[in-house]
Amino acid sequence: MSPLTPWHYLLLVGFGLLFAAGSVYAARSKSKISIFITMTLGISFLGLFLWHSINENVYKVEVTNLSDERFYQSEQILIKGIVRNVGNYPVKNVKALIKLSNAKGSETKASQFSQPSAFEELFKDDDPGYKRQNVLAEHVIADHLNPGGSKTFSIIMEYPPHFTSASYAVEAKAD
Repeated sequence: MSPLTPWHYLLLVGFGLLFAAGSVYAARSKSKISIFITMTLGISFLGLFLWHSINENVYKVEVTNLSDERFYQSEQILIKGIVRNVGNYPVKNVKALIKLSNAKGSETKASQFSQPSAFEELFKDDDPGYKRQNVLAEHVIADHLNPGGSKTFSIIMEYPPHFTSASYAVEAKAD
């Protein structure tokens, strides 16, 4: 978890005061338990939503200078780049989500019958000849980034042998 920011502390103080006021109101009413449970659940769900929203808007990272290299003998791909903290607060962990997709060549025409569907994804375990067209992987690429800081990263992942021409997308998120 990244260090807490003033926004996190403001959220904790605000919900602490709201919880205290709700507890006093629940103690003075006739249906104490139902009001207390409803208030606690409401504050918890709203707090989790706002905590997640603060984390997404405060901890900002971006990936630049991507390059790739394929190793044919070991069927692997090396993806290199730079991750940069563009936010105003330090980030503890940065994870990269890599989506490797099989991009068909220009000589083959795609049709709705040749593309795998979501229905086919459900029953992929029943078909031994099924070849996955998308590969998702998640890797930690930086441990601690100060505001404005950057680090280089390298990710090696398996390259499926049935891919004809792969395209990839790398998305970084602060943890």
